[in-house]
Amino acid sequence: MEDFILIKKIQSGDTDAFEIIVRKYYQSIYLFCCRRLNGNPDTAADITQDVFLKLLENIQSVRKIGKFQNYLLTIAVNTCNNYTKKAKPLYMDLETLEDIEDTDNAFEKIELNELKAQIQYAINTLPDYQKEVIILRFYYDLKIREIATITKASVSTVKSRLQQGIKKLERYLADFRGGDNV
Repeated sequence: MEDFILIKKIQSGDTDAFEIIVRKYYQSIYLFCCRRLNGNPDTAADITQDVFLKLLENIQSVRKIGKFQNYLLTIAVNTCNNYTKKAKPLYMDLETLEDIEDTDNAFEKIELNELKAQIQYAINTLPDYQKEVIILRFYYDLKIREIATITKASVSTVKSRLQQGIKKLERYLADFRGGDNV
């Protein structure tokens, strides 16, 4: 409800309200774009800015329907899809996405870094439509119906993409670990 009060203020010309929305959702949208664009932080920052510019351009058409973050993620999905249709994919380290929690054991840090890098690389190998579903489900903890709405796909299509993506990730990670069960 608070988000839509801010939206009403933005629609009335309140630039401070827009800054609040950007501050509140920038990191979340940026991380989605970064993961979706194979960890490229510069491109993710550009796409994230595009998402907020598109929001501002279309602010008068925003209505109170569901979660506002899902509305922004829909814009982010579409903007990333448009970008990837035009650009060649780049692969970056997962380390650019988030800091590792402090721990006394340096070996655990190294293992955690390697695991994150393996998982991100495996996600990067997925087709874009499966990658989106995996990211939205596991990084954003969205329900299948919410993902279907965001990606403009049917619930059964989202379930299928999720299952296929998970199977591909399991196979990739099992191969990477030398056949161990994941």
